[in-house]
Amino acid sequence: MSEKEQSNITVAPPRRFTLPKSRILRGKRNFQNLFSGTTLIKSPSVNLRYTTFSSSEWDFKIGFISPKKTGNAVQRNNAKRIMRESFRLNQHQINEAVKELGIGLHCVLIARTTNLEFSKVQCDVVTMMEELRNRLLSTNQTI
Repeated sequence: MSEKEQSNITVAPPRRFTLPKSRILRGKRNFQNLFSGTTLIKSPSVNLRYTTFSSSEWDFKIGFISPKKTGNAVQRNNAKRIMRESFRLNQHQINEAVKELGIGLHCVLIARTTNLEFSKVQCDVVTMMEELRNRLLSTNQTI
């Protein structure tokens, strides 16, 4: 067998656009905490619910929900896939703020309609992430 040639690339990419399983919100208790005392940001296609924790031991986690009223299983899975992808590509906006503030954040994206288009969802997710970031920074400055 021949040996593999080494790559000439020496610079690491500036950002990794991955969404590891450890970042996914799971568990009944976490969702109960999230829906009991949360703040809501609305958009035409997707809603964002979030709650913050003062200690960073809670970490940053996100969930994706598509209720049964949005359609059959195929449409719900497609909606969750679109929301996951749009968040994955834009997660750096909120990750930097959470690390900077040293807080815990749990949030969930909830589909509002069926047959979501990726471009609309991505636009909505970007604006909601910016608003969430601004809210986090403003509430932290007042504390």
